[in-house]
Amino acid sequence: MIDLGRNRAELLAQIEAQLSASEHLSDITDPRFATADVRASVRGCAKRDLFPLLKVALSERFADVPRPELMRDLYIPLRNALGNAYKHGNDHDPAKAVSVEVTLTRKGALIAITDEGCGFDVALTLRRFQEQNGYFTNRGAGFRNLQETDSTVSYENGGRTVLLCFRPTMRDQDHALPSPASVGHPTIDRGEFSGGSIPKAIDAGWIQACLSAELPEFANGQTSLESCRVYVTSGHAGDDCGNRYVLRVNGHNGEPAETRILTGRLHPSEAAAEADYDAATRLRDAGISMRLRIPRPLTRPAEEPRLVLYDFDPWISLWEYLRHRRSLKSLHHAAERAGEALAGLHRSRIAFRGNGTDDTEGGFKAMVARTTTALQALPGGSDLVSGFRDCVQRIENAAPCRQSPVSAPIHGAFGWDCIHYGADGRFYLYRFEECRRSDPGLDLGGFAADLVCFTLSHHDENAYRSCLDAFLNAYNAGAEHSINAEDLRIYVTVALAERLQRTELSTRAGLDQLLAALDAILLGWGEVATSQVPA
Repeated sequence: MIDLGRNRAELLAQIEAQLSASEHLSDITDPRFATADVRASVRGCAKRDLFPLLKVALSERFADVPRPELMRDLYIPLRNALGNAYKHGNDHDPAKAVSVEVTLTRKGALIAITDEGCGFDVALTLRRFQEQNGYFTNRGAGFRNLQETDSTVSYENGGRTVLLCFRPTMRDQDHALPSPASVGHPTIDRGEFSGGSIPKAIDAGWIQACLSAELPEFANGQTSLESCRVYVTSGHAGDDCGNRYVLRVNGHNGEPAETRILTGRLHPSEAAAEADYDAATRLRDAGISMRLRIPRPLTRPAEEPRLVLYDFDPWISLWEYLRHRRSLKSLHHAAERAGEALAGLHRSRIAFRGNGTDDTEGGFKAMVARTTTALQALPGGSDLVSGFRDCVQRIENAAPCRQSPVSAPIHGAFGWDCIHYGADGRFYLYRFEECRRSDPGLDLGGFAADLVCFTLSHHDENAYRSCLDAFLNAYNAGAEHSINAEDLRIYVTVALAERLQRTELSTRAGLDQLLAALDAILLGWGEVATSQVPA
């Protein structure tokens, strides 16, 4: 929250900072940034210059802090403060800098963001905000987010410096609300780090040598890698997207050096990595969607073929983005974006290599049989099976001569945790190892299943109906044969049943959320939703 009565000295005292005893670092990639009581400084022009590196460095420092708390109380207010400094403080002037000073202790962090503008009347702006009296010139989200954080926010230097004091607290993990799709995705096993040798995927020297040799942009001598720092995905703060590789790239022809951040996925097998890399390459080349981009796969190193490196720095999943936005408009836009992207994928001519069988061969009845068996093994299985059979019967009555669905290129594991908002402000589709030819309804059901979970948690059936319409309208636009909400119901059930079978579900909250969503969809949640497609 914003508390203008707090000054820098008081906020430093809150995190028990002893400035005389702390070290001052000029580089936040210094390993001491992760563990010691230190101060560090960084300068840049815009949010895009500063936030990605701060995000990854602070993720390592606060790896044991629950991710929802880290998002709400550190990342989001930090990103907003950086954006305000560039847009409002420096008025988008590239000649002016934004300076960030970070003080870290075992109790938390104090971050001071300073612009080179003329400042503003903070007390007046806060009073207008509290009175909802036209305090902003843009959307006003930045100031609102600073007020809603549990961290303490204050100002100094005539409004040119914002102070963000983050004091993390550990939470009971059983009460954290996970995303139902955030299980089953491969990450590095921390157990691999024991035993002496460092795995290649986290060996900064090996990665630097590998990229220097295998990437044309470095191998041709025009640019070179000055350094590489590996940030391993770990702890409660991890985003399940993979390790981050922070590269310091020397410019050529006198150009200044730059920092780049890559993401690496270490798969459990070479076959999975090959499938992921190949599918990502083909999807990117096909340009299936501009609203949901495909991150550029850079390489699968010959000496570690389980690793896929992407030129991509994800920040938050679609789950986290929409929970933060709390906006029906944002939810609508996400549904339309996903519908358009899936339409582009399913109608493309992409030929994925042999990394999966065509599930359409067994047809509708085989899919029903598999899902029935899965439901029987769940708590309350008999009631779930009864509801599922009623759902199937309604569909069969509506289309007694139903044929096996068409086969098309599909993502194969589509859900909200495969959609990520990058540090560059763009949305990306991710995780491609399950791509294959199969029934397009499986992808559609995956998105709709997470839509059920999200809107059910907010007790908003109308939001589900309207966003499902937006999703199907975007998907069906221009299609020869459309799919409607009733057709989709069985695929939503299939997706929820599949998520419930994953043994990695670790919290009761996640299990209960999925079971509630399954009950809702079988009992008719959103039953009146229809997709109106122009003739």
